[in-house]
This record gives sequence, structure tokens and C-alpha cells, in this order.
Amino acid sequence: MSAPVTGAFPRRADALGPVLALAEAFLATIAVPEATRFLVVFALEELFTNTVKYNPAGADPIGILMEVAEGELHVAVTDPDADRFDPNTDAPVVDPDLPLEARTPGGLGIHLLKRLSDRVAYDWRDRRSTTHIYKRLE
Repeated sequence: MSAPVTGAFPRRADALGPVLALAEAFLATIAVPEATRFLVVFALEELFTNTVKYNPAGADPIGILMEVAEGELHVAVTDPDADRFDPNTDAPVVDPDLPLEARTPGGLGIHLLKRLSDRVAYDWRDRRSTTHIYKRLE
């Protein structure tokens, strides 16, 4: 088990650099395979930028949590003022086998995130939206 690492970031695209710096600092303290490192960076980039892009007028700050507990890596992104958007049920269905010209834009990042993670959970209460990503460490 590792101590949780948290951060609070302004709702701006240029805050992505500090978000990823927090992730890299956290990842440097734990032994994870390169694929898991990629997942953490990808998850934070996807979830943070989607939060900024699709809810630009929401309240600050966007919260980040990273921890390892019971052999599982947990990454959470919290938007304190958001409409409900559960990536498990509300994201567009993506068929990666379709040719590019037959695909509808949107949803590919969430699709990949769900494929790379062991599980994705979602919580929404009082306009507070949190997406949780879990990856088993071996």
C-alpha cells in the first residue's frame, strides 16, 4: 500500500502539464510495468482534457487522486461541478473494426481507457462527478 497522492488543478488545458508531472512523481515512487505507466498517463490526459473540454464553465478545481491499495492501482479524476457522464453507460459505442470513413467521431479515448484498465467505476452525487480507473499490479 502507498500513501495516496492528490492534487487540485485549475480547469484549463495548460494545467495538463502539472497534472502529468504529479503522475510522473507518483509513478517514480512505485514499481509498475511500462504498460501501467502508460495507462496512468493516458487516463489522466483523457479524463482531465475531457473535463476541461466538455465542461469549461464548471467550478475549480479538478481533483486528482492516485494510490496503490491491496495490489491495485487506483486513479480518480473529480469534477466538482458537472452533469452526469458515466463512461460505462454514456460514452458512444466505438467499433474499432470499422473503416475510418465509417466511424463517428467521439468516444475512442474512453473506449481505449476501458480496454486498458481492469475496471472503470463512476460516481456522481450533488453534481460532483468522479471517474475511477483501476489496474491490478502483479
